[in-house]
Amino acid sequence: MKKELYEKIISLCLENGCDFAEVYYEEEKNTIYNLTNSILDDIITNCHRGIGIRVAVGNEVYYTSTNDLTEENLLAQTKILLSNIKLPKNDLSKNIVPKNLKPITFKLNNLEEEYLQVKIPHSSFPVSKKIAILKEMDKVARSTSELISQVKASIIEKEKTFTVANSFRKFISSNIINTRLMCIPYATKNGKTETTFKALGKGAGYEFLDNVNYREYAKNVAQIAVKKLDAIKFKGGKVPAILGPGFGAVIFHEACGHSLEATSTADNLSVFSNKIGEKIATSKVTLIDDGTIPNEWGTTLIDSEGNKTQKNILIDKGILKSYLVDYISTRKLKAPITGSARRESYIYPPTSRMNNTYLAPGEDTIEDMLKSIDYGIYCKSLAGGSVDVNTGDFNFSADECYLIDKGKITKMLRGVTLIGKGQDILNKVEMVSNDLELETGYCGSISGTILVDVGEPTIKISEILVGGEA
Repeated sequence: MKKELYEKIISLCLENGCDFAEVYYEEEKNTIYNLTNSILDDIITNCHRGIGIRVAVGNEVYYTSTNDLTEENLLAQTKILLSNIKLPKNDLSKNIVPKNLKPITFKLNNLEEEYLQVKIPHSSFPVSKKIAILKEMDKVARSTSELISQVKASIIEKEKTFTVANSFRKFISSNIINTRLMCIPYATKNGKTETTFKALGKGAGYEFLDNVNYREYAKNVAQIAVKKLDAIKFKGGKVPAILGPGFGAVIFHEACGHSLEATSTADNLSVFSNKIGEKIATSKVTLIDDGTIPNEWGTTLIDSEGNKTQKNILIDKGILKSYLVDYISTRKLKAPITGSARRESYIYPPTSRMNNTYLAPGEDTIEDMLKSIDYGIYCKSLAGGSVDVNTGDFNFSADECYLIDKGKITKMLRGVTLIGKGQDILNKVEMVSNDLELETGYCGSISGTILVDVGEPTIKISEILVGGEA
C-alpha cells in the first residue's frame, strides 16, 4: 500500500476528532504438512492480507478491519468507523476541524524496516525433505514399541510481513517467520489408548534443524505415551511438588502472566492491580518476559504497534516491578510502553500480551529438592488448563507426572490436576534450579491466538492441592 494512502487515512481520523490513529497492514502465509498412517495426508496452505484501522479518543478505542484494499473501500470503512465515535461535548470544538478551514496535512516519517534474517527460507527447503522428516519421525516413534498404534506428524510454517503507521508519525515494517515440528504418538494396550504432545519450534527458517534432534524427540514422546499405559491412580490432596523444566511454566504463564498484562491491570480487574513495588512472591521468583531472544518461537523484532520489543522484568526476587503495557493502556496506567502489543492478525486490535515468559534460573539442585520431599509429586510436564485472571484461580492437568516417595521418583501417575491460586503459588516457590528450558505454545486472549514461549528451570513448590482419581 502506498505511503500516501496511510497518510490520507490517518489525516481523516485526526480531522474528525481522534487524538490517536493507526493503520496496520499485514500479509501472512501459513502451510501445514500432515502425515497420518505413515502417509502424507495433506498439505494445507492459506494466505491472507488485510488492514486494521484503530482510533482513540481519550480512553475510548474504535477498530475496524477489511481485506478489500482499494482506496475507495478503505476511506469508506474509515468514515463508517468515525461515524460511531461519540465525542464529549467539551472536546468538539477542540478536536474537529471546522468545515471552512483546509484539512490538516499529515506526513509520516520515512519508512523504517526491522526484518528478521533467515538462512533457510521455507520456500528454499525442498518439499521432499519436509516429507522425509515427517516419515522419519513416524518411523522412529513406531519402532520404539510395538504398543505404538498410531502416529501423527506435522510441520507448520508461518510467514508474516506487516507495516504499522500511526499519528505519532511512526512508519515501520517488519516480519515474523516460524517453523514447528510436531509428533503425536498413540499407544494402545488392552483396549486402552494413551497419547502425549510436545513440539519443537523456533522463530526461524529450516536452519533451526541444526540445533534439534527430531529423531530423539520422536523417540522420547513415543516412550512417554507407552509409559502412560501403566500409570497408577493418585488419590490427591495437598502435597509438595516439583515442576520440571520447560512447559511446567505454563502454570506461571496462565496463573500469573495474564494477570500482569495491562489488559486486566489497567481496569483493576487483576489480582495484581496497583501492586507495583509490593512483594508478591518468594525471593526465589524472578519472572521475565522477553521478546528479544534470538529466534525463539515467541520473539518479535517490533510489536503490533511498531515499538521495539524488549526484555521486561515483571517480578524481581519476589517484588512486582512491571506490567506488560501497550499504548492504549498507558493512558490509564500512566506507565511506560513495554513493547508488548500483539495480535493474531489484522482482524484484531492489538493489546498487551506475552512473548517469551520464563522463570529465571536459581542455584538449588534437583537432588536437594528430592531429598526434601518424603511424599509428593514430580510433574515433569503440564498439559492444558484454565485460569480466572480476576481471582487467580487455576486448574491444570499434568501430562507426565510421577510419585515422589521418600526422596525418590517412582511410579508414573495418571489423572493428576494441579489446583490453586496464582498469587498463592508465587509465595510457595521454595527452590529453583539452573536447568532453564523454553517450550513453544499458543496463547489465546482478546487479540486472538499468538505464538509464545513458556519456560522455567526445575522448581519446588512447598505445597499445592493435587486432584487425582478415587
